[in-house]
Amino acid sequence: MQDTRTGQVMHVIRDRIERRTLTPGARLPSVRAMAETIGFSKSTVVEAYDRLAADGTIRSRPGSGFYVASPLAPLALDRLGSAVEREVDPLWMLRQSLANQSSSEGGKRLMPGCGWLPDDWLADDAIRKGCAPPHGIRAMAR
Repeated sequence: MQDTRTGQVMHVIRDRIERRTLTPGARLPSVRAMAETIGFSKSTVVEAYDRLAADGTIRSRPGSGFYVASPLAPLALDRLGSAVEREVDPLWMLRQSLANQSSSEGGKRLMPGCGWLPDDWLADDAIRKGCAPPHGIRAMAR
């Protein structure tokens, strides 16, 4: 279906939805804006939007525009774009902070904002004791 211009527009929208660039309830670009962005005619974009609305991928709100219908298919991590394509991707940031990469200096990688203290900061028993939960909480958890 991608061999027609209508199919190409449909593929672009579906791809954005699969990559979570467009989430449930998100407003799609106007017909005019989409036509200018991809360089096709407005009638081609209207046809693509109508077909996507007919198959339930998007829904139309008269006078307001087209919106992504919900629910979405489960997120496939291999469909996420490269770091250059996205502004802020929390999944990418999480994967980067948990990656086990070492730097050339000392074999440890600094990960500011990761949420835990480096092991060498906890060498002092007073600091370790201060970071431990109170005994009452530990007893209640058991």
